[in-house]
Amino acid sequence: MIYDRRRRMRKFAIVYWLLPAKPERELFCDVVRILRKEFRGPNFEPHLTLFTHSKDKQSAKKTLNQIRARPIRLTARGAAFSEKFTKTLFVRFRSSPALRKLVSDLGRASKARAKAPNDPHVSLVYKKIPRGTKKSLAAVLRFPFRTVRFDMIAAVRCRLPSRAKADVESWKILAKKSLRR
Repeated sequence: MIYDRRRRMRKFAIVYWLLPAKPERELFCDVVRILRKEFRGPNFEPHLTLFTHSKDKQSAKKTLNQIRARPIRLTARGAAFSEKFTKTLFVRFRSSPALRKLVSDLGRASKARAKAPNDPHVSLVYKKIPRGTKKSLAAVLRFPFRTVRFDMIAAVRCRLPSRAKADVESWKILAKKSLRR
């Protein structure tokens, strides 16, 4: 009962994501599906979180319509893990001037203070997993690419903080925008 009351008290926010392009998106989706089934975790769309905006001063669609950007290529740095639920097991990326500019443009369009992510990453599973298991998975995960092209932005309504499967499953994509070449 206490957990339910705490969950209801959590706030919602708009979170802006960068989504990988095909064929990397399909590979990430396959990995998420396999790990979700193996560990009974939530299903989610593979994404790189750009920033979180707690006060929605205008519609997410209107914000995305103001963005003029090209697809972004980021270099993968390998798999990693943490104790944080939203960074259970993930692929790290190097930041880039294009990524920082996109976050700045999104912040301006949404009338929010936006700072580029310190540790850009795409999560592969959200689940409490023993440290040894995460360490083993991170050590063996290899991807057939050095860079990933991201070609879409999404605005997502998320419950914060996200600490459980139900929180992740409550995420709702409000709007998407393709990044044009």
